[in-house]
Amino acid sequence: MRYIQNWHEIARKEQRLPEGNWMLWLLLAGRGFGKTKTGAETIMELVNSGKYKNIGIIGKSIREAKDIMIDGPSGLLSTTIAEKHFSNVENRIEDETTVKFRYYPSKNQIIWANGAKAHVLGADHSDRLRGYQFDLIWIDEFAKFKNPDAIWQQILFTLRIGQAPRCIITTTPRPLKILKQLTEAKFTYLTKGSTLANAANLAPRFLETIVAMYQNTRVGKQELEGELLMEKENTVWKREHIVYRDVDRDRLTRVVIGVDPAVSSGANSDETGIIVAGLGYDGKIYILADLSGKYKPPDWAKVVCRAYHDYKAGRIVAETNNGGDLVKAILETVYPNLPFNQVHAIKGKIARAEPVALLYESNKVFHADEFFELEDQMCNLSYDDNGDRSPDRVDALVWAISELKDRTCLPNITVI
Repeated sequence: MRYIQNWHEIARKEQRLPEGNWMLWLLLAGRGFGKTKTGAETIMELVNSGKYKNIGIIGKSIREAKDIMIDGPSGLLSTTIAEKHFSNVENRIEDETTVKFRYYPSKNQIIWANGAKAHVLGADHSDRLRGYQFDLIWIDEFAKFKNPDAIWQQILFTLRIGQAPRCIITTTPRPLKILKQLTEAKFTYLTKGSTLANAANLAPRFLETIVAMYQNTRVGKQELEGELLMEKENTVWKREHIVYRDVDRDRLTRVVIGVDPAVSSGANSDETGIIVAGLGYDGKIYILADLSGKYKPPDWAKVVCRAYHDYKAGRIVAETNNGGDLVKAILETVYPNLPFNQVHAIKGKIARAEPVALLYESNKVFHADEFFELEDQMCNLSYDDNGDRSPDRVDALVWAISELKDRTCLPNITVI
């Protein structure tokens, strides 16, 4: 039988179970830090100690909890204790240092031989947590939950048995008020960490690419360094109004591409905003892709035309305040006779964004994925800016959504 290392032999200091009388261990860290691995190993360690018998394993959804927290490469079934257990089963060797356990996917349960039981749950609906009582809970990617405030409220009600009930949250931060409150709570032990802390276990190409793209940016501080960056007050969009939902592209009735073009390509030029959006049979709008970036005019035209084909779009909608007919001419050099609408803004960015933000608030717009730069622009567009900044991704978003909805509901846009 091969030798399998103990978690404490390989874990970094910040990944080890903290001492003290904490109720919540909040691990805020960047992508690839090893948060999920830490959560899984800690749960196994605490259950193996015999001190905890009623465990909650909570992911954004049941599917994510199973795929990431249980079956994933850093999940419970890949922990050092699990490896010993399964290796011993294969070799029919009894190891009294670990407690045997079984995972029942159909029941969403894990049962240990010492009597401990874990329920695998999704945070899709906070009411699903009603009725449970736990002495130990592990929550992964809490900041991605649809309604983290309501989930945390239910968590507090369920942590009601045992001598010292505990909760472990492993998550990349997002600017949520509830997360800020938890970092400052007296019952919290806070651990922070960056992606680079786990560089030895990450692909060099991943590190080179991600650092080159996001280092020294607001997105990088959050996603790589694990910093909790609270947003401005008095903003047009609220973070809680951005909701994620999968969509079948075959269930879309129409797809458009919104473009806020940069007509120059110097070092100080603006980005070109390129947003792909679709209208579903359910009447909801889905943001499918954010292809924005700094491009030379011929290059952003190629990106737009490629997206037109890839997403089977019906129309391109581009702002022409600065470029006029030049924008259409640039597109037609790549794809002649492209279905194209020119839009001309007659009011400021905030006035144009407000009715679109209201659609988000009314649960009429969903994001098919996380779009960090776009969402950062949305949630930092403040009424105090007086429209001075140039949130190009937001502008493209507004044009795309406006094209998909009845223009009588979305004023301040003139279509030429």
